[in-house]
Amino acid sequence: MSFLRKRTRRIRRALYPLALKPLEAWAKTLPEGKWEVWAKRLGHLIYWSLATPRNHAQSHLRLAFGQTWTPRQIQQVAQEVFQNLVLNFFECVRFDTLTDQQFFENIEVEGWEHVEAVNRGGQGGILVTGHIGNWELGAAYIARRGVPISVVARRIYINALNERLVEMREKMGAKILYRDSSMRAMLRCLQNNEFLGILPDQDVRRIQGIFVDFFGRPAYTPVGPALLAIASGAPIIMARDIRKGNRHLIAGDPPIYADRKAPREEEVRRLVTLYTKRLEEFIREYPSQWVWTHRRWRTQPPTPPSGE
Repeated sequence: MSFLRKRTRRIRRALYPLALKPLEAWAKTLPEGKWEVWAKRLGHLIYWSLATPRNHAQSHLRLAFGQTWTPRQIQQVAQEVFQNLVLNFFECVRFDTLTDQQFFENIEVEGWEHVEAVNRGGQGGILVTGHIGNWELGAAYIARRGVPISVVARRIYINALNERLVEMREKMGAKILYRDSSMRAMLRCLQNNEFLGILPDQDVRRIQGIFVDFFGRPAYTPVGPALLAIASGAPIIMARDIRKGNRHLIAGDPPIYADRKAPREEEVRRLVTLYTKRLEEFIREYPSQWVWTHRRWRTQPPTPPSGE
């Protein structure tokens, strides 16, 4: 990376925290009826201002849908991705100011009986979801319903932003475990009959993963949920938050249990393939609500030596 690019990045990272508080204050004064209007305006502005994430979003949408979508469709959905992220910001900054009644009134839930059944079972549960809809809302909802939940999250490289996000999650009742936390700490949560929220839909080279199919291409995928299910006996519940206008649908699938007697490597692959396929189904149904800016196919399988 050139000296100029490094310096520009340092300046940009220094400015983010300075802009955060004024933006939060402004967002809290914005009437909910104006959120969509401003999300379109700001999403459009951010889309055209940030070339790298814009190009990533378009490139990844072409990889996934290029055979069936026109360039115009790809550009439209890419812009909607940024608009969805702005809406997430508007919602998240208000989480800790809402009463339970205000928080719950715009949320529809399907499959809550699966969460309750797993909670009664006493083994804890592994909630697997993706960066779709407003994923922060799902964990906040579960915590506000009185179900103990810890979110496995990555540290944001800008301390001020990381601290604000942790503060928001903890005020909503969700505890934080970072990705570099030990497996033992995560297992303790399950042994205490808590839920773990994990989002294994990103390419993270620093954690253990395997390559499985995702939109027809090999994608390096975290195996953490599979390993935890095998080690603990706790079930996996596939969940997602979907934005529907100014309302949200939070839905959970029936629990999936690991076959703890199966060969470990085979069972890990089965579970990882299963939850990756299910996440792909969610994204295909609501493509503009997933974070296509992430470099999901960055890591590639090693190329075999020539002659093999």
